[in-house]
Amino acid sequence: MIATRIRPISDLRNKYPDVENEIKNGPVYLTKNGYGSSVIVSTRFFDETLSRLAMYEKIAASERQIAAGQGKSARASLAAIRKKYHV
Repeated sequence: MIATRIRPISDLRNKYPDVENEIKNGPVYLTKNGYGSSVIVSTRFFDETLSRLAMYEKIAASERQIAAGQGKSARASLAAIRKKYHV
């Protein structure tokens, strides 16, 4: 689990090197006038999150196909692969 780090938005201007180091360890929540304003993350964290989201979307699509009866059993899939590649 990622620890929640909260900083005032003014730290982006006044203490950017500190904030930049902090985002290497996960998201930093920024506040403005004491209320949540934004979240800043590293590009690595952002890319990993997008990849994870894409994977979850594929899993959800697969589950919908299975629920609609569009899936194949593992045996049928392996038989089709063996037939296609003459294995």
